[in-house]
Amino acid sequence: MTRRHALLATLCLGLTACDSSDKTSLPLDFYECEAGEAAVRHLISQLPDLNPGVAKTHAIVFGEINRDGMTPASDAFTARFADLKLKFVNAQDLKAIEPDHTITDPDTRLAAFVLQLRKFQPTSATTWEAEVGWSYKKELGRMKLRIETKDCKASVVSEEKLAP
Repeated sequence: MTRRHALLATLCLGLTACDSSDKTSLPLDFYECEAGEAAVRHLISQLPDLNPGVAKTHAIVFGEINRDGMTPASDAFTARFADLKLKFVNAQDLKAIEPDHTITDPDTRLAAFVLQLRKFQPTSATTWEAEVGWSYKKELGRMKLRIETKDCKASVVSEEKLAP
């Protein structure tokens, strides 16, 4: 059994002990699982082609973004997206530049896509609900997702666009 399957099995066993009517979000440490990865992959697949021809940088964050900052995904979680051939940076390295506080890649000083897995909660041992969002300069989008695991593979089974 691979490490990934062991982690999923552990998470599933832990979730079966939870009451499925519990609507509280999981601790941020639990966002880095197969279902969390499926949510972020779906979000990436839905990104608009803003500023065509300009190289893009991406950063993944979990939970709320507020004045205290944001919780970046671990480098290990971000590495799961290497097959997409996109540039990722750790969100803690992003810089805001004046005059409008645009969030940028510290190396290129170009605007970065911030990908947010905002809320993530189990609804059963094999299903989750997630709220995801993205921002790029002054543009943003949000979605509510339903994720299901079948045959040890998590995938998004429904999406609902939310008002920004």
